[in-house]
Amino acid sequence: MNLSNLLFSFLKNNNYLIIIICILLSANNAFCKNQNSVNKDITLISKNDSLKSESLFLYIKEIIITGNKKTKNEIILRELSFNTKQNIDLKNLEKEITKSTNNLTNLNLFNFIEISYDINEQKDLFIKINIVERWYIWPYPIFEISERNFNSWWQDFKSSNYKDLSRVNYGLFLNIENFRGRNELIILKYRQGFKEHYLLNYKIPFFKKNQSIGLNSEIQLFRRKKTHYQTINNELQYLENKDDFTSRDFNFNLEISYRKGIKSTHNFGAEFFASIIDSQITILNPYYLNNNKSSGSYLKFSYNYLFENRDNANYPLRGTYLNIQLAKNLKILSPVKHIEFNSHIEGHKFFGTRFSIGSSFRSRKTFNNNQTYFAQQTFGFEDYVRGYELYVVDGKDFWLSKSSIKYCLVQPKNFIVPYFKTDQFKKAHYAFYISLFSDLGYANDMRHYNENSLSNSMLWGKGLSLDYVTYYNKMIRLEFTINKLGEKGVFLHFSNPFGTNK
Repeated sequence: MNLSNLLFSFLKNNNYLIIIICILLSANNAFCKNQNSVNKDITLISKNDSLKSESLFLYIKEIIITGNKKTKNEIILRELSFNTKQNIDLKNLEKEITKSTNNLTNLNLFNFIEISYDINEQKDLFIKINIVERWYIWPYPIFEISERNFNSWWQDFKSSNYKDLSRVNYGLFLNIENFRGRNELIILKYRQGFKEHYLLNYKIPFFKKNQSIGLNSEIQLFRRKKTHYQTINNELQYLENKDDFTSRDFNFNLEISYRKGIKSTHNFGAEFFASIIDSQITILNPYYLNNNKSSGSYLKFSYNYLFENRDNANYPLRGTYLNIQLAKNLKILSPVKHIEFNSHIEGHKFFGTRFSIGSSFRSRKTFNNNQTYFAQQTFGFEDYVRGYELYVVDGKDFWLSKSSIKYCLVQPKNFIVPYFKTDQFKKAHYAFYISLFSDLGYANDMRHYNENSLSNSMLWGKGLSLDYVTYYNKMIRLEFTINKLGEKGVFLHFSNPFGTNK
């Protein structure tokens, strides 16, 4: 019996054990402070180690920052939980340094962060922060699959006897991170192929001197010659026209953020969405735009509260996260006028030297039963129940719970990449984790549930995952799954399973 069959046999014969473990995981998502995350170093150095056990208030005389060839000092100082000319208890110093390191990590600007300190004879505290910056300008050609995820694309590619390469995109992409050294972001995208995409995004985290108010603006256009217009038997149905576009979507989004402290952010957004579709789509699915026309549009106003307290947002091992959004849609040409409530909660705890448990809960509640088809996108795109990657499940409302217990097979290790001389690439890190996971989800579809057996049905997937995590927020997840239908699968993913892009 090979490894895959052994794993599937274990999962199939230990259903109740997995349920019990994951229930216990969900009930134990407390705050935690423990081991370093995979992409940072915390070094606490003092010439007066004997003082560490004393309750002694020290005066922060100076904070010295090195290694930031591009990043402005104020961007780094903004994330620290302490300031110069401040008194701090020596017993709390390590805790505050850990907090600050986590905050700097979640900026996604640095590959390595090392913090040390020293105390002189006058009890003055000198804190030194040494960072290794990332590479910030990424121009590269686009050659990518155009599908909901890699696994659904591979299934179609395999069914074509490995000949159909039509569902690929190509073009150019320019990503400028940390623009002007102020953590600003510029994205330019020119993509053609199966799904054309043109994008301009400019994000300014802070434009006031007190670093509390930011701005994010984005404009984008999609054009498709093959458009999914309906879901039947939990699969997308497509309309294709090789000579003309079957759908065009235009989107403009403007968002103002307010971040007075470090952990909490308030976002106020306004979004305009417009769509033009082939008249045949209106015939095939009158509910696509739900206005008996080939064009539709609406406005969306939203308030979003975000609380970030994870050690590493890209692969968290400890901490908590909260994201709540309340939105009101206003119809223009489409009858999209409902109120919408979205939530995303996470909790992670690290214990021992290698174990971590974590779970998340995501939900959407809309207060209108007469939804357009494109507004009901639920499982199978950004969100999914693991084990159901090949299916699409629509619904105006949904909830999704994910739980896992991780074991660190190879603890975070630093290494020098040969032949690279630039600081941004030559020093790297990696780690391996294995996890046992269980996902539960439910999508509430008020209109097409008779045509889709997975709608209005409890979805459960469980399995084992092997995760490889390295620098620049890159990871590879190889997952062995079994779903409620008894289907086994091996799936490949490239991002955090608790996040929004999987």
